[in-house]
Amino acid sequence: MTAGGEVSQVAGAKGVRELGPDERGRLFERARELSQRQDAWAEADRLWVRVIDAYRQAVRDPGRADRRDHQQLARALWRRGMLLSARGRSAEGMAPGGEAVAIFERVYDAVAAEGGNVTAAPRDDALAELVTALVDLAEIAFSAGQPATRRDLLDRAVAVGLTSAGDPPSAGPRTREAMGTAYHNQATALLHRHLTRPSSADGAQEAALAASRACELRQGLLDLARPLTFWEMANTYGVYAQCLVLIGDLDRAAMVLAMGNRFVETLGPAAEVPAQKLRIAAEMLAKERGGSTPRRWGWRRR
Repeated sequence: MTAGGEVSQVAGAKGVRELGPDERGRLFERARELSQRQDAWAEADRLWVRVIDAYRQAVRDPGRADRRDHQQLARALWRRGMLLSARGRSAEGMAPGGEAVAIFERVYDAVAAEGGNVTAAPRDDALAELVTALVDLAEIAFSAGQPATRRDLLDRAVAVGLTSAGDPPSAGPRTREAMGTAYHNQATALLHRHLTRPSSADGAQEAALAASRACELRQGLLDLARPLTFWEMANTYGVYAQCLVLIGDLDRAAMVLAMGNRFVETLGPAAEVPAQKLRIAAEMLAKERGGSTPRRWGWRRR
């Protein structure tokens, strides 16, 4: 029986029977799987609506709902917001994404109130999810044509992490990873603002500082067993190198470019996105130094 069929079986004349934990879990996993296939996005979206309704019913009675039901509701809302954005409906994705953030915030507050080490589960997990949800909502906002909202949400994500866990390098592993993404995206947003609305050198300096913090965190997360960590590091090097050129730190920009390109060469074709950022930085650097773009960057105007 399909996930949609399973839902239809519980519908009666007087409404929908509340699904049990296992049924809700199966629907969630099915929606998640469909979301990974672009040709099934429409079906996934319909199913996320049903998943969200099922978890809303589960948390309606505070006496019976457990924390996992609240977390799953937030995760379903977050995933639907991201899916709507991917389908070109970012403005619609703001509402479920915003509701997800609110629920993740309540979950983290409840977990934190129980005490425990912020660098270990469950506090590390709950904080990382909150920061990640804020970062993703920021990117939905940008896709919806709201760059200022994007920056505000990224500022909030960074502030939440700093307030809750202190110095990011000493935070828990999942929070460090989330904060690395928050700083990277913050640098990207600030760089975008500076390039599209340059007003002073302060914007580039702010972007460079955020990119530097992202580099520090992502360097500490490099893991040979996880190629994605090297892809993310190369991606941040591309942003950081551009920022360094803009603030006139050309020697350091050249060093960051060299490190980024070593990662790209190792990763191969899968690293096209960070490679493009590095090519842009190489052109910027060559222009500032008064020369042409070196052939070794393999850059082409498109």
